[in-house]
Amino acid sequence: MVDFLPPTICISERAFSNRLVPYRSSTIMIDKGIPMRSSVAPTYENRVLSAYEGEILGEEFFSVLAQNADSDQSRVKLRNLAAIERLVAEALLPVIARYSLQPNSKVLLAEKGRDETVEYAELSWIEFAVKLKKLLGPFVREFENLLVEAPVEDRPYIQLLLDHEIALFAFAQAEGEESSDGQIHLDNFLQRHQALLRNES
Repeated sequence: MVDFLPPTICISERAFSNRLVPYRSSTIMIDKGIPMRSSVAPTYENRVLSAYEGEILGEEFFSVLAQNADSDQSRVKLRNLAAIERLVAEALLPVIARYSLQPNSKVLLAEKGRDETVEYAELSWIEFAVKLKKLLGPFVREFENLLVEAPVEDRPYIQLLLDHEIALFAFAQAEGEESSDGQIHLDNFLQRHQALLRNES
């Protein structure tokens, strides 16, 4: 468990701007910095692929922010977010393989994640958490819909994807309150899915 940050402690002098966390947006498939493969409505498989790529991009995004963090507390929490993104991406690999999906290279995705952090201006930890929460809401709903569409063999993996998004949302909500520590939501997620995460990581 990590102590929560006072509301005036900033993550980084260069970390954030009004366009917080670019790999997650209400457009789901578009604003990731990665070219769309098609202009038609995305299929179930393409949405899974987009989610997988978003986890890789997100890992690098949070990792870079952690490197530039101004406090040990924020650095630990950002590293925890990055670690969860990595674990979820690795856990989704069987689904990616099942449909013979072709992700963009990890090098390209990581580069996009790093590039996005450069543009960000200073935000307090509380401001970061509040904006992160707003951005995660559409993804919770997207992954809920994805779970409904998922075939039986994919459901444990898509449930994992959804639960991790819910955990990040709860984390952001708690961190946006001065009296709360969101780490418990990340810990609960890891404990709940430790078997699947261990098997696939």
